[in-house]
Amino acid sequence: MKRQRNVMSLMATASIAAMALAGCSATGGGDTGDAAPESNEITVAAQAWMVQKFHMADMVKKFEEANPGKTVTVVEYPDNQALSNFALQWSQGKSSQDLVVVDGASVAVQFLAKDLIVDFNKTKFFEGPTAKDKFIGETLAFDSLDGVQFAIPIGLETYNISANKTYFEKAGLLDANGDIPAPKDWNELYDMAKAMTVKSGSTVTMPGMTIQWGPNAMSTMIAVEQAVRGSFYKSDKKTLTFDTPEMREVLKIWKKGVDEGVFSIDTFANKDAGRSNFNAGNIPMVLETAAHVPEAAPTIGVDNSVVLAMPGSMENGSYGFTAGIIMPTASKNQNLAMKFIQEGMMSDVQVAVGLEWGKLPVIQEHFDKIDAPWKTAMYDLVKISQPAPMYRDLPEIQVTGKQMLQDYLTGKVDLDKFIGDLESLIDKANKDAK
Repeated sequence: MKRQRNVMSLMATASIAAMALAGCSATGGGDTGDAAPESNEITVAAQAWMVQKFHMADMVKKFEEANPGKTVTVVEYPDNQALSNFALQWSQGKSSQDLVVVDGASVAVQFLAKDLIVDFNKTKFFEGPTAKDKFIGETLAFDSLDGVQFAIPIGLETYNISANKTYFEKAGLLDANGDIPAPKDWNELYDMAKAMTVKSGSTVTMPGMTIQWGPNAMSTMIAVEQAVRGSFYKSDKKTLTFDTPEMREVLKIWKKGVDEGVFSIDTFANKDAGRSNFNAGNIPMVLETAAHVPEAAPTIGVDNSVVLAMPGSMENGSYGFTAGIIMPTASKNQNLAMKFIQEGMMSDVQVAVGLEWGKLPVIQEHFDKIDAPWKTAMYDLVKISQPAPMYRDLPEIQVTGKQMLQDYLTGKVDLDKFIGDLESLIDKANKDAK
């Protein structure tokens, strides 16, 4: 029954999540002092999608069965904007969470300023099965800055186009080998999407493509600029910029696509609209995480669900990322928390996560067990992709920048106004970790 209660906590109610965010201790106490013995229970905070897609119930089950008397309780928090509530509590030397899984490890940089999270390089985490050489490629680099390993990666992903080959075949867009040819530029990609757009009279009944312009809009812009330009920084290699000829051209094409209904704006109101429609076989393409390819395969067919390289990505990469597991320095249960990461979260549960959701394992041993047609194309892209800027104010850029982009795409402001305001937002942002 205890495990059942823990699994039920994975689907925590809003009141439980709110209580955690407000700083009410999930373990029944506050700051117990440095000399207090560790508890046999830890609390892990994660967003709802993480609970499902990382198979966290299976991770908890595996860990508790191997460690009798130890309990892992998982509570949900709504989104990255809620992280500031955690920081407030941690700055007071208290923590209701022993671990927090963040969406895009770069957002955790904001906690480095006051040493609110643990540097795993200063622990014994990287020993045995979780030694650094056990991690795939340069995965750990997505979660480190200036020698500080501020998070442990989980779920390796990259942004690109998930495509349904069926629609391309119907539109006569396949090459002589029966494959989808990679578009050379955004004009060519627009033409592909337009050829598959369906209208009833003057009303668009199916757009040719959905682009993630919701909460992760800035991730999309970073991915696209990395691909078309080879960098999303100014010449100083530090300052994020979108005021470039390449990105201005893309933005003009995006606006044209929105005006004509070729590109859907469904993600404005529902960030999962593109994913849901693609997985159901209702749209030809979606541009966001390429993990949707394996997600959609059971519905649209393994041979029909493919990664399509967006313009420039085969040469320059895209936006590469992982979710990040962070541990507040205020946690009084750090040894047990690290043990859960090692034995639960870094376990072979990652194999099933990769096969079902396309979030590649970060441990080489588990990565090698993934046998899927999309794996090589996705990982080859990850290897040349770049993480988001490690800015303290990255969350603010993400939230405000998204709204600015949406205002431009819907005609509330022109391109120059949008670019100017966005560049000003970036210029004023704290671009240091501390």
